[in-house]
Amino acid sequence: MKKLIFLISASIFLGCNKTSKTESSKVNHATLLVATEGHIFNFNLDENKMAWQYKSAIDSAGNRNLFTLDGQNIFMPFESGKLINFDINSGKIIWQQQIYGNGDQPLDMSNDENEEAKRLSSKMPLFMAKPLVDGQNILMASTGHPSEVSSAWLYNFNKADGTKNWLSELPTIYNYFAPVKYRNSYFVNSAVFLEKLSAQNGVNTSYGMFDGDVEIAGQPLQHNEVNQFERPLYNQMYTDGNTLFIGSETGTIYALSLDKDGNLPNGDISDPNNTFIKNPKVFKWIYKNDKLVAKRSHILFFEDGTLYTEMRISSNTESNLLAINAEDGNLEWGQILPSDVLNWTISHGKIIGNNANTLFYIDTNGKNFTKVKIKDKPLSGIESIDATHFVYVTQKGIEIFDTQTQAARLVIAKAFNDNEYNNLQIKYISK
Repeated sequence: MKKLIFLISASIFLGCNKTSKTESSKVNHATLLVATEGHIFNFNLDENKMAWQYKSAIDSAGNRNLFTLDGQNIFMPFESGKLINFDINSGKIIWQQQIYGNGDQPLDMSNDENEEAKRLSSKMPLFMAKPLVDGQNILMASTGHPSEVSSAWLYNFNKADGTKNWLSELPTIYNYFAPVKYRNSYFVNSAVFLEKLSAQNGVNTSYGMFDGDVEIAGQPLQHNEVNQFERPLYNQMYTDGNTLFIGSETGTIYALSLDKDGNLPNGDISDPNNTFIKNPKVFKWIYKNDKLVAKRSHILFFEDGTLYTEMRISSNTESNLLAINAEDGNLEWGQILPSDVLNWTISHGKIIGNNANTLFYIDTNGKNFTKVKIKDKPLSGIESIDATHFVYVTQKGIEIFDTQTQAARLVIAKAFNDNEYNNLQIKYISK
């Protein structure tokens, strides 16, 4: 029987998907997109003012989804089940889709907005991830509250008009990350399971691991676990085209190489011992450090042949930033970080992060580590806007940090909430 894993922490949704090429965006001004608590804002950083905003009232308590930017489109999911395509410059809604926690639109829908809001509120969250843009397809995995929703799906929406191309049921409701396009199939990490789905029609297909017991007449019924991982895969997956990189909640990273058809060579789907747990030799490599434990952020990035992760040292609150060679799984370099790291990201060749009172940055080659005391805690990730300036959001508004003076200044005053049930996401786009 497939296991269901209940996740309490909201912070693991801070992953970033870099598995698909997207079009560059053309903006009218230096732009900072900010998504938080059911809002999305477009700020003009040339004139330090707001250009436009959108509010989803039903999601005002928090939204842990992440938007994806592709050309002139912002694909923004909400926990209420809305998926909206905004024009980046005007904020105009190009199309909007709504899911309801089941495969199809319910028959007992009400025309009363308040009644529909009550219905959706009882089922929220319905989305908890980030869309994948794959050509003319928008892929989005649903989730749901365990007491209200028993099933979840991978949806494929048409990029141009939002129509539903297909949907495919997933093994659990714990789907918190974008799918990955690999070997012309979509792969989804759903709790402890790795699913492969046809890109053409969403049909769930085998990739060569044990599929489950087969009843044989005259023989006792067996009870072998279907193929799965030991711990939930609560990290964003990545691929370099040849290998799929998979991270578990404990910090273990697996490299899985399948053939051109997305199958394990000589895989026996009827062998109960042919599972990830019982047969780890199927992996190209596994990275595990018993002296380190996963940090609650569970952030994992893949950039230019290197995987970057941050893991806490078991005996204290400090953590290590690790760079792992994606080809062989060997450690390239490590850097001890300040205690209680809240967030970090990669932007323009630098890894930038923070805790409550310290901002730190380091080149992606592990050189020039710098940490600076700051007055106001960043609520968002920190992005580089040029060679010497970073931008981020605090409770007071939008701040820009100067690496030469090592000081920050408030450029747009606006109150933002520090909300543990919310991901405050930003994206800077130069003119």
